[in-house]
Amino acid sequence: MKLLLVIPTVHGGGAEQVAAILAREWSRVHQLRVVAWHVGAERFDFGVPIEDLRLPAQNGLLAKLRAFRLRVQAIAEIERGWQADAVLAFMDEAGLACTLAALQGGWCQRLIVSMHHNPLWLGRARRVLMACCYRWPAAVVGVSQGVKVEMARSMRLPLERLHSIPNPLAVTAPEYVLAHSTMADSFDTGFTLFAGRLDRHTKGLDILLAAHAALPRSRPPLLIVGDGPDRDWLAAEIIRQGLQDVHCMGWQADLQPFYRRAGLLVVSSRFEGWSNVLMEAMGAGCPVVSTDCPYGPAEILGSAFHAQLSPVEDVPALSANMARVLALPEAERKALGEALRERALTFAAPLVAQRWIELVRSLPGVVR
Repeated sequence: MKLLLVIPTVHGGGAEQVAAILAREWSRVHQLRVVAWHVGAERFDFGVPIEDLRLPAQNGLLAKLRAFRLRVQAIAEIERGWQADAVLAFMDEAGLACTLAALQGGWCQRLIVSMHHNPLWLGRARRVLMACCYRWPAAVVGVSQGVKVEMARSMRLPLERLHSIPNPLAVTAPEYVLAHSTMADSFDTGFTLFAGRLDRHTKGLDILLAAHAALPRSRPPLLIVGDGPDRDWLAAEIIRQGLQDVHCMGWQADLQPFYRRAGLLVVSSRFEGWSNVLMEAMGAGCPVVSTDCPYGPAEILGSAFHAQLSPVEDVPALSANMARVLALPEAERKALGEALRERALTFAAPLVAQRWIELVRSLPGVVR
C-alpha cells in the first residue's frame, strides 16, 4: 500500500513524535513517503527519508498566506505524481493544506486528517475554519474518544466520518535506558515528576505547585521537565513560594530515564487531547496520578485505575492522591507500576499502527 504522510515539522512536539512512531511501523510493510514543510537540524526517526518542502513558518499575514498557498501547490503536485492509496495529514496546518489540495485534485476520498488536541483549545475563528474544511476529507481521526465526541459537538462534523485512534506507545528496552546517563541521575530515585509544555493554564502548573506544596515536608523533590511560554512565570512562582525542592530541568530529548527513576508522575492539566507522558510513564512502570481532564487520561487509565484520577482544579484531591501513592510500601508501588505498564501496552505501536491501516482500507476511495 502506498501512503503519503504530511506533517509541518519533524521534531520537538508530541504530535511529531506520534507521527514518527507510526511512520516507522508503516515503513516496515508499506511504501511510505514523508513530506514536511520544514526539516531542521534535528528530526525524529521516521523510518524513511523526509522530503523537505523548505516552506517554514512565517511571520506576518501576507507571508503566512503565501507560504500556505505554496504548500497547497506542493502537496497537489506531489500527490499528482505519487498517487497514494491514502494521504495522512498530521496536525492542523497539514490538514488544512491537504484538504485544499485534495479539493483541487479530486482525492478527498483518500484523505485522512487528524486532531491531536482538544478542539476547545482553538479560537472560535480557527475552529470555524477547520469545521468547514474538515467536512471534505474521507475521515477525521481524533486522538481520543473524547476528542472525537467534541469534534462532533463543537465543530458539528458528521459522525460517520469521525474516528478515534489513540496515540501509540513506543516501548523502550530497559537496557537502553540504563546505558544512557542523563540529568535524572543527579537525583535519588523516587522523585515526583511532571513532564510537558510549560503552559500555566492548560497544563495546570499552578495546581501542580499547590498540590506539591500541600504534601508533608518529608515529600520527595519535584522535577519539572519541559519548556514553554510560562517558563519565566514558573521560575518566579517557585521562588515566590519558597519551594526549594522544585527543580526545573528544561526540555529533555529522552524522558525514559526520568520515568524509570521517578516514584510518581503527575498530570495536573485542565485540558488534554490524549496525554502522551501519562501513557509513556505507565509504559515504563512508573506510578501515576492525573486530573480527570477532558480528554485522554480517563481513557488511558481505564476503569480499573479510576482511583488514580482526581477532579480538575481540585488541589486538595490531587495532593491527597499524590500522598497516597508516595506512601505505598515499595512492593505495592512496584505492583501498581507493573499493572499500569500492562495497561499501557494495549496502546503498543504495532497495534495502533494497524488500526490506521484498517481505517485506510475502509475508505471508499481506496483500492483494496
